Amino acid sequence: MMRYCCMIVSLIPAVLGTAWAGDLTWIQTARVFLIDAYQPPFAPELEYDAEALARTMSEMHANTVRIATMGKYATIQGVRFSTFPALGKRDVLAETIAAAKPRGIRVVPYISTGHKLAWSVVTRDYPEYAQRTRPGGGPSRDHMFVGEDHGTVCWNTPYRQAFLDLVEHVVRDYDVDGLYFDTWRAFYFWPDPQLCYCDGCQNGFRQASGGKGIPWHESLSDYTAEELRTIAEYHHWYKEQLIATLQEVRRIVKSHKDIPLICNIGHARRMADDDPRIFRAMDAFLYERGHSLLERAEGVSLARAAGLGVWPYVGVYNNWPRVIPNGLDYQQEIFATVAFGGAPIVAQPYGYVTDRANRRWVSFPFSVLQEHEREFAGFENVHYAAVVYSDRNPTGRAPEAGFWPTDVRASTLGAFAACLYGHVQVSSIPELVLDQPEILKRYRVLYLAGVPTLTPQRIKNIEHFVENGGGLLASCATSLYGPSGERLEQFAMEDLLRVRPVRPDGALAETLRSYRCMIGGPNDLYLLPRADSRATETSIPMIPLWHFESVECLAGGTVRADIVTGDGHKPILPGVVVSRHGKGRVVYLASSLESLYSSTRQSLLGRYLRTLLEEAAAVPPPYRVVAPPSVIANLTQNGDRRVMHLLNWTGDAENEANYLPPAENVAVYLTIPDGMKVRQVTAFPESSFHQTQPGQELEIRIPRMDAYQAIAVELE
Repeated sequence: MMRYCCMIVSLIPAVLGTAWAGDLTWIQTARVFLIDAYQPPFAPELEYDAEALARTMSEMHANTVRIATMGKYATIQGVRFSTFPALGKRDVLAETIAAAKPRGIRVVPYISTGHKLAWSVVTRDYPEYAQRTRPGGGPSRDHMFVGEDHGTVCWNTPYRQAFLDLVEHVVRDYDVDGLYFDTWRAFYFWPDPQLCYCDGCQNGFRQASGGKGIPWHESLSDYTAEELRTIAEYHHWYKEQLIATLQEVRRIVKSHKDIPLICNIGHARRMADDDPRIFRAMDAFLYERGHSLLERAEGVSLARAAGLGVWPYVGVYNNWPRVIPNGLDYQQEIFATVAFGGAPIVAQPYGYVTDRANRRWVSFPFSVLQEHEREFAGFENVHYAAVVYSDRNPTGRAPEAGFWPTDVRASTLGAFAACLYGHVQVSSIPELVLDQPEILKRYRVLYLAGVPTLTPQRIKNIEHFVENGGGLLASCATSLYGPSGERLEQFAMEDLLRVRPVRPDGALAETLRSYRCMIGGPNDLYLLPRADSRATETSIPMIPLWHFESVECLAGGTVRADIVTGDGHKPILPGVVVSRHGKGRVVYLASSLESLYSSTRQSLLGRYLRTLLEEAAAVPPPYRVVAPPSVIANLTQNGDRRVMHLLNWTGDAENEANYLPPAENVAVYLTIPDGMKVRQVTAFPESSFHQTQPGQELEIRIPRMDAYQAIAVELE
């Protein structure tokens, strides 16, 4: 079952430079319903009942509503946008506040930001707002969900002032707890080549560029090289207009209320690539990602590692908003979200107003979160292993063909999965954390799974991290590519990794040709740990080899595993090289085993990757879990309190919908810090467990657990 989720992430000011000093606790403990105005109950007909929604939310233990002020049309009065045809004198935001606030439900309005508007709005009522896709032309038209078609708008028209006035009206005249904007993205929904020929664009760009006009051709292939350079100049100029609007929005809001501003930046890559002024102007953002529960955990962890709070979608934004086809999958998504430090937001929940039968899959976990809110507010994930998230392949290197992907995304996800499914405390961290030594030093070991490009400053920070006792595990092509995607002659982190690329020739080249096959991976080649490696101590035999870099071991490095042939186990290249750097340990793995694990989940691969990680870390994780791989663990802390979150994942979509086999005889061994002792241990949801404490290790045995079990430990 494919899951698509979005995450709202609230920024800690120290990380990305925001200025908001407000209380983030309510964002972390929010249980949110999302009501958009692009589908029912707003389109094609107005069916919205604020009292019914608020009553449903209260019954289902939700405490925050994200309510639309805009969609195809406006849902509030007193703005220069057409209202819904059937709205009359109704004001949806005022109705929602009146129904929600007495029930203790916070209200966060949605304000569409450069989003398309109904076709009649941009062609009949307010044609001056429209993007002009060609000289003398009109906006781009398409059909979005139900109801009237949509048309594109441009910021360099009177739309901008109407938008600013709407923002001020909402923040000044309504009792709201935050503002949620759509993405601050230039050219939103514009067709290629993303140009506008409105008067504001043509006159503004001509003045800014010293008299240049915006080129236009019917076909994209007709633009000359010079015209393409002019288009790039226009794009840069247009983005500056958008940033200026964003900064004015922040000024307006903060002049009235100190509430968080939230926007959509899309996905992890944009955390590194977006204009930093967007982060400085916003207090929070919507972060979209999706697919599996694994990637949900990775995404929540990613934001939390950067000091961010997270609201991931529960469920999907689909084409059937009147039904709620949910089951245990919704429950698991909620518990997975909170287990890694996020707060859930339910997509398209209006169907619950009439569908009482399926409420339990949300209301039960929400009731647990409500009752135990103190076990989530202010908690952060315990730091141990940090897997750097990356999905950017070098421009000069295409992923190799084969049965399974070998790109950077498969590698970094595989590294995170190998830790998570092996019950190792792990965080996925964005690359921007490598620029933050104060955050990086909290971790015991850093895992770079084939991350190809690292800036000199990031390498310097990593070296400092290892010098001071941190561990480093790096694999395959980590730091082997330059900023333009060019392959380097040596690893940029050679001083740490103690390996150098070699170009096979002679007998080695012939061997590598003979042992390759058409499926794209090594044929009958393996990693074989040497007798002095930790792998032999843990009874790990030969490991299947996957795509690899041919390297030689340099002075200061020690080969711990060889790349060998299946016949005779003949060593041909170093497979694993370990070294010391200052107080820390470094392990280099020549093969992209993480990408193979990402596709195959071979337990042997996971065991070996975890062995290498723990060798680099030099100290064991903060806990051990004895349970099937389907039981996922994450440890959070707040002061002297620890909460061990355990989730039961089956990976079977049909089971997730209606039946989840329980996990039995789960054992947790939690290391108690020196000088502290256990004051109290409790479980939620309420469950039986047995605890003993031989020495500084607290042993907790759970005879049976269902979808989710948390163990709260109070120390003193």
